[in-house]
Amino acid sequence: MADNSTLIRLTGLWRNESKAGDTFLAGSLSPSSKLLILPNGHKQKDSDPDYIAYLAPQEKKAEDQQQPAKQSRL
Repeated sequence: MADNSTLIRLTGLWRNESKAGDTFLAGSLSPSSKLLILPNGHKQKDSDPDYIAYLAPQEKKAEDQQQPAKQSRL
């Protein structure tokens, strides 16, 4: 493992559980994207990865969806 002084932190990850009961990790990368780390449910060989990282859009919070978009005036 690399020395901590050479590492670049991307995000913190939180352990979550899916509706199906599977454990996964998720963390925010930006206001518009998040990182998901999911177990590889299609692993067939030892050389296949145990987990797969996905970049996903951030879900809008309920309060953001209820407010009308602000219109800019010229």
